[in-house]
Amino acid sequence: MKRVELLAPAGGYETMVGAFNAGADAVYLGGAKFGARAYADNFDTQQVLDAISYAHLFGKKIYMTVNTLVKEREYGELYDFMLPFAEKKLDGVIVQDLGVMKLIRDEFPDIELHASTQATVTGVNGAKLLKDLGCVRVVPARELSLMEMREIREKADVEVEAFIHGAMCYCYSGMCLFSSMVGTRSGNRGRCAQPCRLPYYLAGSQSKEQYPLSLKDMCTVSIIPELIEAGIDSFKIEGRMKRPEYAAGVTSIYRKYIDLYYKDPAAHHEISKEDMDILNSLYLRSQISQGYYHKHNGKDMVTLDSPSYNGTSDKVLSDVKEKYLDKELKLKCKLKCRLCVGEEASLTMALVHGEREIALETHGNKVQEASKRPMDKENVLKQISKFGGTVFEPERIDIDIDDRGSGKGIFIPVSELNELRRNLCDQMIACITEPNNDSDIGQVMEECAVELGRKTQTLADHKPCLHVLVNTTQQLKSVLEVQRKKHAISRIYIDSNLFLGSDGSFDGEGAELFVALPYMTRHESFDGTLDIEKIADSAIEKGVSGLLVRNLEQLGILKFRGYTGNIVLDYGMYIWNEQAAAMVKDLVSEVSVPLELTIHEAAEVTDKVRKNLGIPVSFNVYGYAPMMVSAGCIKKTLDRCSGNQGKILASQTAIVDRMGNELKVTTNCRNCYNVIWNALPTSLHKKIENIAGRFSFDNYRVDLTIEDGTASLKVLNGYTDFILNGVMGELNDLIFTTGHFKRGVE
Repeated sequence: MKRVELLAPAGGYETMVGAFNAGADAVYLGGAKFGARAYADNFDTQQVLDAISYAHLFGKKIYMTVNTLVKEREYGELYDFMLPFAEKKLDGVIVQDLGVMKLIRDEFPDIELHASTQATVTGVNGAKLLKDLGCVRVVPARELSLMEMREIREKADVEVEAFIHGAMCYCYSGMCLFSSMVGTRSGNRGRCAQPCRLPYYLAGSQSKEQYPLSLKDMCTVSIIPELIEAGIDSFKIEGRMKRPEYAAGVTSIYRKYIDLYYKDPAAHHEISKEDMDILNSLYLRSQISQGYYHKHNGKDMVTLDSPSYNGTSDKVLSDVKEKYLDKELKLKCKLKCRLCVGEEASLTMALVHGEREIALETHGNKVQEASKRPMDKENVLKQISKFGGTVFEPERIDIDIDDRGSGKGIFIPVSELNELRRNLCDQMIACITEPNNDSDIGQVMEECAVELGRKTQTLADHKPCLHVLVNTTQQLKSVLEVQRKKHAISRIYIDSNLFLGSDGSFDGEGAELFVALPYMTRHESFDGTLDIEKIADSAIEKGVSGLLVRNLEQLGILKFRGYTGNIVLDYGMYIWNEQAAAMVKDLVSEVSVPLELTIHEAAEVTDKVRKNLGIPVSFNVYGYAPMMVSAGCIKKTLDRCSGNQGKILASQTAIVDRMGNELKVTTNCRNCYNVIWNALPTSLHKKIENIAGRFSFDNYRVDLTIEDGTASLKVLNGYTDFILNGVMGELNDLIFTTGHFKRGVE
């Protein structure tokens, strides 16, 4: 039976050693760049190389997080950054950015590609798509149920790594712009400021401030058998920002109960109070839950009163430090020393390393017959067993002394015995740790450089078109009213709920029609997968030319269903660099600029995508930014569930932050998720004339989300005036932000 991997976090070298001592099979760590925990200690290049050597010596693995989104100007640094780790045989890389995936897949094929939870894998089709793109493992969204995890493992034929312990995000990982939009610290760049841990209250209520976005920490030690039997390949402990005692202590307890399961899978192993007390005292919030494995959401998953941590026991910290942090791992081995007169002295070491059995023998000078005091077994043993300061720990030492029947005994200098021992240790370490350089990285790099330089059709510059997205019937009526008068809108994106709720076809008054798919698609009881299939199959007969795709699951569904219509990647699919677009260029007809790029960063990636790949690029000029997409429900947490789960229905509520800003919340009951919108719309109406004169975007997009009909008309009239006349219409009373137009993210 293949055993589940126990994967621990390592924010620094000491943490890594402690985690391995405590029983981790692998650790994940961040390098000096491109890791999603920018404020952890992290490892410099030499420390990563040392960590790989250390781990491989003991049959362990190192996975490195290269899981931030990478700007176009940074992309050129990736190859040189990764090269020394590839040469050292790094085991795997955890990645979010599609462009980073492409580089590692093409140029470092010996490194395993693991899709980060930041990639927001929510189903079988997204996992299969990533497998086709080169990933051997996915870390699904933490929101998935155990059933969904099992289904991915069984049907996608890809390894599944799942979180089992630690902090939980309120938003689907990879879809959170909250920290970014209220400042410059982006969760997609490893710098989340955690606004979800701040107080909020329900708009219009008299309730006190609470913490409705702060989830309890996850602790699944009591359901380890269920997780193993679901086929999960790797159990992941969250916490690269936490102390070494946390990683070692938590790892040791999960190691204990994993091993108990494999010893007797049929037995029930009660979690001891002592072990739970240790877990609770190791930097867990005051309340814990089993996460989403057995429920879609719930008030009982939230730390409404306080997101603070439990107190930490000094005794627990001291015990963990003494047991796991103040010692080094040892390799158990068996030794045999043969000393026969007239033959070369020999010393053999045998050990088990992972699935390998290794035996090495080293030889010295010929053994002599003793002339005075012979060397006896006790003296030989004394010298041979001196393994202090090495990684080896002999469990057994056999000594064979043969004087050929002379009765005089044998003689060998003590210095030669010491030399035999030292040589054998060096040879064994080299055998275990030196990379097997079967692949030619330089050759792979050269071939891929040719591939990456291949040009496709170049788009000609043209006057940008205006596209408008609508979420409500009122907004659609406003769009059609403006379109009848001005005919300035080239494309209308209709929200999927509007499309599914309509029996007839749509008339865009000369504008082409696309359906905007949901922010989230999951295969649960209400079966979001069937919705995507239904939309794709009925699109043409309803006058729809294409689909706006918002996640990998949707892209996978359409790919494997053979959908032949147009596919536009939304801004949440994160085309931060040209190679991200190149990774999926055969699957899509258009891409969108991510909301976190400055105008110059957006222009840089747009120019390359248009010139080198021939893919049109859309640029958002107006809309409320979706700061969070969450499986949690504000209504359910602070009020009560509407009971409309699965129905084609979306309603509005709002929360208020400590500064008095009101954040509108859309509750999508069809797919049971919430979208928390920014307090102000991002609008570039004061910048657009300058944008048009300097930058080459193919399309401008206006997103209508929470606006009523009147507000929609005002926005539409302003932007359609610009399309028709080159002069922006007045939006005098609009309170707005320009988002990341100038400030960008760190």
